[in-house]
Amino acid sequence: MAASAKAMTKAALSQDAPSSSWLTAATRTLAALDPLRLAGAVLFIALWQAASAVVLPIILPGPFSVLQRAAADFWSAPALSYYGVEDPSLFANLLYTAENVAIAVLLGSAIGITLGLLSARIWFVRAAIDPIMMTAGTVPILIAAPFLLIWFGVGRASAVSLVAFYVVVILYVSAQRAALNLDPIYENSALTLGAGKRQMLRDILIPATVPEILGGFRIALAGSWGLEAVAELLGSQSGIGKILEVLAGATDPQGILATLLVLGTAAILADALAAAFIARFAAWNFAAR
Repeated sequence: MAASAKAMTKAALSQDAPSSSWLTAATRTLAALDPLRLAGAVLFIALWQAASAVVLPIILPGPFSVLQRAAADFWSAPALSYYGVEDPSLFANLLYTAENVAIAVLLGSAIGITLGLLSARIWFVRAAIDPIMMTAGTVPILIAAPFLLIWFGVGRASAVSLVAFYVVVILYVSAQRAALNLDPIYENSALTLGAGKRQMLRDILIPATVPEILGGFRIALAGSWGLEAVAELLGSQSGIGKILEVLAGATDPQGILATLLVLGTAAILADALAAAFIARFAAWNFAAR
C-alpha cells in the first residue's frame, strides 16, 4: 500500500510539473510587462501624436505615418539606391549593423573580461593597463574615430574597432571590480583545503564574478547599437548609419524617424534576449538573494 501511494504521488507530481512550469513562465512574462512602462510608452506616443498635429510634417511626422514608412521600407526602399546605398532596404542595412555589433561585442567582451580578471589578480598587469583604461573611460570614445578611419579606412573594420574599444573598456572595469569585490575568505578557504589555481579559477573566481560581468555586458551591448550607427555616419557604404546620413541630406524626417524606430526595436529585442540569457545563466545568483 505504501509503495502504491508513493507511486501515485510521483505520478501526480509529474503531471503537475508541466503546469507549474507553465505558470512560472506566465508569471515571469506578466511581471516583465510592467504596467508603468506600458503607460509611459502610451503617453509618449500620445504626446508625439499631439505634437505632430500642431506642426508641419516636414518638422515632426506623426507616429503612425512613421510606422507605415518603416513597414514600407523594411524589405525594399528603391529610393535609397539613388543615394549610393548598396542594398536599398532597412532590413539589409540593419543586418549589416547587427553583424558589426555582434562581432564588436564578442571580441571586446573576450578582451575586456580577460584583461579585467588578470588585472584583479596580477599587480603588474593592473599597473600597466589601468592608466590606459581609466584614460579611455574618461575621454569620449568618438575622439578615436578619426584615427580608426585613417588606420582601417571607411569599411567595416573601423566601425567594429570603435565599438570593440568601447566594449573592452566597459567589460574591463566590470570584470576587475567583480573580482576585487569577491570576499577573500572564499579563496583563502579553498587554499586551505588544497585547491590549485585552476580549481580556484573554475570553482570560485568565474562563478562569483559572472553575474556582475553579465550586467556590464548588457550595458555594453545597449550602448553598442548607437555607437555603431554613429561610426557608420562617419564613413560607410552600408548600415543604419549610412541610411541616416543620406536621409538627413535629403531632409526626410519621416524616413529618419522610421530608421531610428527600426534600430531602436532591434536594440530593445537584443537587450531582452540578453536579459533572458542572464536570468537563465545566473539563475543560481538570483535564487540566492
